[in-house]
Amino acid sequence: MRIDLLLGELPVTEHPGLDSGDPRFDEIAGLVQNGDHAAAAQASEALLAEGIYDIRLICYFLYGHWLEQGVASWGEVLEALGNTVLNQWEAIGPVEKREKKVELSLNWLFKQVLKTLQYEEGKQSPTWNRWLSDTSSEELDPVLDAVQAFGPGIGERLGDGAGTVLDVSSKIREWLRNFQRLVYREPEPEPEPVEEIPEAEEPEPEPERRAAPKPALGLEGELSYPMALLLRKLAAFERLVAEEKFPRAALVADDINQTLANFDPKLYFPQIFATFARLQALNIGELLNYADQRDSPEWQAMQEWFKVDIDSFTDE
Repeated sequence: MRIDLLLGELPVTEHPGLDSGDPRFDEIAGLVQNGDHAAAAQASEALLAEGIYDIRLICYFLYGHWLEQGVASWGEVLEALGNTVLNQWEAIGPVEKREKKVELSLNWLFKQVLKTLQYEEGKQSPTWNRWLSDTSSEELDPVLDAVQAFGPGIGERLGDGAGTVLDVSSKIREWLRNFQRLVYREPEPEPEPVEEIPEAEEPEPEPERRAAPKPALGLEGELSYPMALLLRKLAAFERLVAEEKFPRAALVADDINQTLANFDPKLYFPQIFATFARLQALNIGELLNYADQRDSPEWQAMQEWFKVDIDSFTDE
């Protein structure tokens, strides 16, 4: 989507925006009410390209852009809003009750984004897993800066009418900060420079030494028994999926999910669960085929086998 339509100087017309009874607006509003935000964004984009800068269309378009581009695009959304609402006030409509309509439109956009963030996280949906895999903590630094910078300007523009936007914006910022911690990955250590040995010198070969094993997945220190067991289960799940042993993979996934329900190491060791979350999301259709078998005797028998001997459960 062309977010550049809302950047730079916008032309000022005598009657910016759309009238309340305009059928084009009614059609787009209907799409929004039906939850078809992608179609609403595309229709709004077409009108913006014609130079119709209606704040309601702007917010419908920006929400669709954010849904399409992902969490880190919230910074671009705020940049576009800052330009239109703070710098191009006379170019946006509707003129009648403009300030109130800007307030209501921004309230809708910010609430919609916060609700989407919370919903996808709560459901641990494929969208959530895509956010986890596609977003880096470094990408979120300028987004958080943009959230911080947006507040004073919109507060000055709308005065008391900015209360809801500022409140929801602070909640979005807190969510983004928590999400940034979740996707943070330790930078890989730089390789040590290799010392070149002059050709003339031929040092005597040293006895071969085995390198000390590195801690699993970059974790320092010894793992507790529960964490070590969980790592074995994760490895078993990956192997079963790779070998397309989906009945057993479904059982292992269920066992892992029950373990995760009781504590949340994902906040501290997100790199451990990245592959599991990705594989579960990519193979959710196959895994769900066995969800209704959890109460069956076969499932329970296999579950006992899995508990006592992960290796043979995975290998056979």
